Amino acid sequence: MLIDFHSHILPRADHGSDSLATSLKQLELAKAARVGTVVATPHFYPHKMTLESFLDRRNKCHSKLAEAYDGPVNIRVGAEVMVCRGLERMEGLEQLCVDSTNVLLLEMPSGKWSNSLIDTVIELDDDPRFNVVLAHIDRYDISWVKPLIDYGINCQINAVAMVKLFSRKKYLNLIDRGSVVALGSDIHGTEVGYKHYTAAVRYMGDRTAVVMNRTARLIGGSYR
Repeated sequence: MLIDFHSHILPRADHGSDSLATSLKQLELAKAARVGTVVATPHFYPHKMTLESFLDRRNKCHSKLAEAYDGPVNIRVGAEVMVCRGLERMEGLEQLCVDSTNVLLLEMPSGKWSNSLIDTVIELDDDPRFNVVLAHIDRYDISWVKPLIDYGINCQINAVAMVKLFSRKKYLNLIDRGSVVALGSDIHGTEVGYKHYTAAVRYMGDRTAVVMNRTARLIGGSYR
């Protein structure tokens, strides 16, 4: 079974889907790409919103989609959490994990990372309440990510990383190393849909099954 570990499909939860109709179309595109499970990961920005307001909006958006959708794609709910100083001390942070798991998807800032941000990720991963996954590492300079990879932090790549010839070998090597545990479409809207995801599955070849097995175990609670 193919699993999309990083998506923005909840209607009006963030800028990923502007309506219920868009979300339903996104799920149809997932089905056509043979994706059996989609993890909905709306953005959570601790410096812009409270945890309570985010959870209220996310849960309402998820309920609206769940009521309207009767197709075969399984929807799991988590969040894409922006890392900031002191995040490890936020009360209730475990509510942002993928439902029924301790898996926490973290997004790093686009600018060069400070040592304090790197320490925050490590502290969270050391916390037994969390199993950290670093979102779309293909967006960053690999030298920034390397200390976290070397520490053993699990990573997710976006499908587009496999489409780009100049980066493909790099991320295939990280799959072989065991650092990459999930593939994400990072779908926003419907224009691109699952074209990159489908291409990534093809380019990954036999490694697709390896990554999907890791992801299944991750959201099943048996992969660390």
